[in-house]
Amino acid sequence: SSWYVKKDELDWNLNYNKVEKIRLGQTILGYIYFLFHGSFFWGWYNMLIFTVTAFLVSLFLEIIGPKIGIFGGVYKYHDFGIMGIKFMGVPLLIPLIWAGLIYMSLNLCSLITNYNLLNKTTLNTFYLISITSFVLVLLDMILDPIAVDEKRWEWEIPGVFYKVPLMNFVGWFFTSFIILWIFHFMQTPKSVMTQSKFFVIYSPGILMGILPAIAARPCFERNLKIPGVIGIVLTIIFGLMIIYKYQIIG
Repeated sequence: SSWYVKKDELDWNLNYNKVEKIRLGQTILGYIYFLFHGSFFWGWYNMLIFTVTAFLVSLFLEIIGPKIGIFGGVYKYHDFGIMGIKFMGVPLLIPLIWAGLIYMSLNLCSLITNYNLLNKTTLNTFYLISITSFVLVLLDMILDPIAVDEKRWEWEIPGVFYKVPLMNFVGWFFTSFIILWIFHFMQTPKSVMTQSKFFVIYSPGILMGILPAIAARPCFERNLKIPGVIGIVLTIIFGLMIIYKYQIIG
């Protein structure tokens, strides 16, 4: 019942407050899983470098973003919108979410393209990082309208896409690309353990594939029709790609 809360009740509905705590726990537990997954397939050193890079770069850009317009202009996080500790106005949960979403997107795009970021092939790396960043932009076209509608954050000058500025999506691409490009030059090359089961190697990517459909539910609940449709279409496309690759690899 905590899922179905009208948007004008978000700041006082007790069920919503309860489910926020559950979401916080899910986010932390999910990223703990990604840490162990990455340590197994990338090694602890690479996963540590990725985690620190993603956290610090995204935090830095979130701090300076409102000042220089990286994400489409001046925006602010509401006090009741996101749980947890804040640093210079940015909830520390945000860079953690950045790291988790990038890891999931990279895993999915590695499956789709057959490219591995843990090598020094510049052309393939540029292509993989670009595709990964673009997938995150598509996901953000679903997530940001929900967040604005739930009053988690808002822009001083609302944008045209459900109050989200279009430059915000450019900022998402830029942030993801920079994080992965820095990690690429700092990581130690390592081969993926292909003897592991398909659903173990690509479990983060499979989760990324169904995440748009999961996010589409509150979109339709809040009359955010275009983001909801994008979510359903993306999951169908990703699902077909995953099935195709499973038939070949699995």
